[in-house]
Amino acid sequence: MKAKVISVFAGLGKTTVGNKYLNVCDLTSSKYRYDYSNINQEDYEKMKYDKSMIVNPCWPDNYLEALREAMIKYDIVLVPSNEDIRLLLQKEKIEFTFVLPSMDGKEMLLERYKARGNNDILIKEVMEYFDNWSRDSQDYDYPIIILDKAKTLEDLLLELNYISK
Repeated sequence: MKAKVISVFAGLGKTTVGNKYLNVCDLTSSKYRYDYSNINQEDYEKMKYDKSMIVNPCWPDNYLEALREAMIKYDIVLVPSNEDIRLLLQKEKIEFTFVLPSMDGKEMLLERYKARGNNDILIKEVMEYFDNWSRDSQDYDYPIIILDKAKTLEDLLLELNYISK
């Protein structure tokens, strides 16, 4: 099976699914994008948007290399929804699907971000994306799926038969 790459909006369950299923990789971008050597790495979520982060000079080539390796090892590779990552996928002609939350899922996501310890700067930026990104498939050059508020990413992947319990 050719690996399916899925770009998933923050807070929809990439890490949960990646930790639960052996055929799924949650390929976060931060550890490739930034040099965290000067930051306490005990709590990854709190590290996001730390002012002392230094951009990794190997970015985005290091991420692309990790992505290609993951596509060989896994059936499903989950990547963040950052626009620069989606543009990189397009540039490299890597097919992917973009998963966005429905508009009625905003409060639920906001609670998830707070519960996992994301800082206010990250939450504000992600909420701006939430409000401003179109949910109209005609606005994208790749397939999109709008995840209903009542469903998790795991529910979606089970429905698509990408994973099985």
